Amino acid sequence: SLNTLGDLYSFTKNWDKAISCYERLVKLKPFNADFNFKYGGAIGMKALSVSKIQAVVYVSDIKTYLEKTLNLDPKHIEARRALIELYVKLPGFLGGDQDRAKILSEELENISRVDAYLAQAFILKENGDIQDAKEAYNKAFVLYNSLPESKKRNSLNYELGKIAAEMDIQSSVGLKLLNNYIKNYNYKDIYSLEWAFLRKAQIHSDQENKSEAFLEINKALSINNQFKEGLQEKRRIQNL
Repeated sequence: SLNTLGDLYSFTKNWDKAISCYERLVKLKPFNADFNFKYGGAIGMKALSVSKIQAVVYVSDIKTYLEKTLNLDPKHIEARRALIELYVKLPGFLGGDQDRAKILSEELENISRVDAYLAQAFILKENGDIQDAKEAYNKAFVLYNSLPESKKRNSLNYELGKIAAEMDIQSSVGLKLLNNYIKNYNYKDIYSLEWAFLRKAQIHSDQENKSEAFLEINKALSINNQFKEGLQEKRRIQNL
C-alpha cells in the first residue's frame, strides 16, 4: 500500500519519495489525521536534511499539515510534540510562537503526562532554564518507568535514552530504555540503530566507563562506518 511504501521510504531516509507517497494519500483521504501527520512530518524531515536557507520554504507546509492533524485529532501526541518543537525553534519572523508552544504543551497534560513533561522540559531547555528542564525530565523518567510495557512507545525509549546521554541524568534507566529501543526496532522507527548505540556510548563515557563506551561506538560504526557523529564520538572517547 502507499502508506507502507511511504513508511519504508521514511525508514531509508528517502524523504522525496516518502513525501510523494504521503501527498497522494492526503489527496485521497484529506481528513485522515495520520496521513496529514506523516506528510507534514516527512516535509519536516526533508527540511532538516537541507541547509537552513533552503529549509525556510518548507516551514509553511509543515505547520499547515501538523496543525491540520491536530484539528482532525486533538489527541495526536506526535503532531503536538512536533509542533511544539517547531514553534520553539523557529525565530518569530519565520513563524515561531512561544505562546502557542506553551498552550500545546499544557493541553498535553490531559493526553499524556509523560509527553507533557518532555514538552515542558524541551521549552525550558531551549530557553536556557537547564535546572528546571532537568527537573521536568526527571519527572518524565519516573512517570514513564511506572507505565506498563503496553503503554510505552519505542520512540520514547529512544528519546529518553538520548536525554539521559545529553543531560547526564538517569544513566542506568537511559541504558535500559536504549536496549529496549534496539530490541523493538522496526521500519516505523525514525532513529537509525547507530544513533541508539551512539547514545549508549555517550552514557558510558559520561560514567568514565571507557571500555563499554568503545564497545558501543564500535557497534554504531559497524552499522554505518561513515557515521560522522559516531566517528567524532570515537575520537572523544579515545581522548578520555
